[in-house]
Amino acid sequence: MLCPVARIARLKLKPNDVIGRWCVVKKLGEGGCGSVYHCRNLKRPDEEAAVKILENLSDENRFKRERKVLEQSRSPHVVKLIESGRHEGVPFLTLEFMSGGNLRDVMDERGKMPTKEAAWILVMALRGLRSSKAVHRDIKPENLLLTRPGGRNTELRFVPGDIRKGACVKVADFGLAKAWDPSMTKITKTGQVMGTPLYMSPEQCRNTRDVSVHADIYALGIIFFELLVGKPPFDADNAYDLMAKHCNEPVPVVRGMDPALREVVERCMAKNARDRYPSLLSLERRLSTIAGLGEPEADPRWSLSTWIMLIAGLLAFIACAWILRDQLRSALGL
Repeated sequence: MLCPVARIARLKLKPNDVIGRWCVVKKLGEGGCGSVYHCRNLKRPDEEAAVKILENLSDENRFKRERKVLEQSRSPHVVKLIESGRHEGVPFLTLEFMSGGNLRDVMDERGKMPTKEAAWILVMALRGLRSSKAVHRDIKPENLLLTRPGGRNTELRFVPGDIRKGACVKVADFGLAKAWDPSMTKITKTGQVMGTPLYMSPEQCRNTRDVSVHADIYALGIIFFELLVGKPPFDADNAYDLMAKHCNEPVPVVRGMDPALREVVERCMAKNARDRYPSLLSLERRLSTIAGLGEPEADPRWSLSTWIMLIAGLLAFIACAWILRDQLRSALGL
């Protein structure tokens, strides 16, 4: 995904450069208009982090949005924000370092994945997305980072329902994220295509203003297909032809695919967003069943104790107002 031409922050870090309390080890990659570096704590070399530096100063609002999303999320399936700041006037985010790499690395190495593992991977991603309260708009395997519970020298594996024995998926790179609440500040430039063509929904290909959480569901459907089959459903020589396929071509028929799995993929990848799963939770429920897990928890609501505290506070306020009213009437001789 390319950033628009604008003011570029001329801050290119190299190994052993220092940014805040961190020393650069190497560059990890780029994403969301920022470069990411593997760093170590100057005072505690065993403590690692990933430092993301903004490269396009015109995208600082998106950087702030990413920070806000990470600050408000409390899910183990969203990459953790350690700190934020500025280095030589350029904003940066310090994130937890993920020793397991990303899902793309695993897919390139293994090809097809067992059905339950594939479903569990997406369940974890869905939990992170639900916690973020944002439309990610750039879901792809490179943005699904992995832990490695046993350390770098152990085999990376997925254990459905257990993130202590198996790898944990964490959603990263919210640089293109958009709040669920449409009343919040809009930072998308009209007519600007957002996302990665291989995983873009038809509505992203046509008009970013119409993008909702259903775009993330579409991308997850592509990833599920790719995990099950070993290759993405659509491919082309250029981005424009690829986007045309997203808009016009049906999901390819794969001989031998379980009809129940094909139904999930086709519903996720419906051309019309209204024909997809109605919510992230509904898709998570379906994939949890496939992964052999129990019913997922719904989005948190106020508990009984919260309601009791709220009502008690309201009654106390009314009582105080009543007493003050009587005192005022008495003072005025009414």
